[in-house]
Amino acid sequence: MSLIKRYLGLVGLLALSACSATDATIQLGGSLNVFSTNQAFDITDLPDDWVTRGKISKRAVSATSALGSTTVSVTSAPKPYLFARRIQASLLATPYLSWRWKLQSGSQGNHPIRIVIGFSEGGAAPIERSTFTQLFPGSALPRHDRVLTLLWAPSALMRGNLEPIAVSGKSKKLEAHYAVRGGAENIGFWWPETVDLASLYKSSWPTDTQSSVQVRFIGVTSAASKFRMTAFFSDLRLSR
Repeated sequence: MSLIKRYLGLVGLLALSACSATDATIQLGGSLNVFSTNQAFDITDLPDDWVTRGKISKRAVSATSALGSTTVSVTSAPKPYLFARRIQASLLATPYLSWRWKLQSGSQGNHPIRIVIGFSEGGAAPIERSTFTQLFPGSALPRHDRVLTLLWAPSALMRGNLEPIAVSGKSKKLEAHYAVRGGAENIGFWWPETVDLASLYKSSWPTDTQSSVQVRFIGVTSAASKFRMTAFFSDLRLSR
């Protein structure tokens, strides 16, 4: 096969791959189980509305539905990785994100396993270099304007802290970290959580027009970690 034919074939495959990317949509007044319970969650064979970046093994991310809802086990690795579901939903129509989580081990700083949410605000220019596009060039994540990271802090006293984060090369702080829970004393137990994404968005970016904001992806990421630390997630759900 000639080099030209090989090149054209590769272009065709890339085009088909780009076209196959879909978004999970939510009807007005509806909700979305991010870890769908009607299909197996296999990190090596996810549906088209999922994106994975970085090297992720079945040992690092696995799931079970033995208790009726999908529970995902996520273990940190020496290099960062990300898996997220592409979503198209109005922030004001579905402002609440709820889940249960349990951490098996902690760290001196913020835990490396976090939940991430990407937003698009219609009037803003999409981020060209967010944390994730820097870590994972060529990412198939939807174009987004803002990123909110929900994390487990090293101290329980840090719960509720909301911190704007500057992205390298950007003058505006287009990302924010929110400490949902923390503390070594809370590790080893299941905790239910619900956060108001609309409220956190307004506090983080008060000049944006919230009525035009869309939730574009929800996922889990692992920062690079020298030690293996595991978190379990269940019932991750976006609703009103």
